[in-house]
Amino acid sequence: YGINLVDRSLIASYRDRALRSLKSSSVNRRLAIISHFFTICKKEWGYDISNPVLSIRRPTNPEPRDRRFTHEELQKIFTCNRTSSRMKFIIKLALETGLRRTELASIKLEHIKGNTLKIPVAKTKPRTIPLTPEAVQLLKNNLPIGMSSNAIRLAWVRICRRHNIEDARFHDLRHEAVSRFFEMGLSVPEVALISGHKDVRQLFRYTHLKPESLIAKYSSIF
Repeated sequence: YGINLVDRSLIASYRDRALRSLKSSSVNRRLAIISHFFTICKKEWGYDISNPVLSIRRPTNPEPRDRRFTHEELQKIFTCNRTSSRMKFIIKLALETGLRRTELASIKLEHIKGNTLKIPVAKTKPRTIPLTPEAVQLLKNNLPIGMSSNAIRLAWVRICRRHNIEDARFHDLRHEAVSRFFEMGLSVPEVALISGHKDVRQLFRYTHLKPESLIAKYSSIF
């Protein structure tokens, strides 16, 4: 196919095929790349073509997850003798750092400098995060990680099944951690430094602000 032959029907057909095996968010990211390609062709390379992606319906992205863990659920995990000490460490570290599964699996001793942790390979770009005292102690006593990202995922599925913890993904631990950072009183830029969110607007869904909290804050200021 020449790019001048790629029309809206072809892009729509690709969208429909992709949705059979991919989530709508993944398909939308791919469509965005294709759309950007056509934009570059027209604006910078001088091709007299239209952007067919702009003429089709995009899949609707699902509502973002906001799963929080109860005290009882975490107690089941941390007090159960059948949950390995290695997984307990990894889960605790996820709650202390908000790291993704792949980031946790990649931690090495040389990445730790004092109270900071360098994450050389991340979803967006490398970053260095501050560590809580609990995270420092966890890393000091438990490295190397000793599990791959997929091994962590499979172990998490078994743990949830064993304790009847429903609708819980390992990534939800990241949501729990980021929500706790806000509950500690950290600002949006501070949390973004830790979490690595490129678009800080994504963090507003973690704040869970209530009018009562702001009224209490007013009282302490004025």
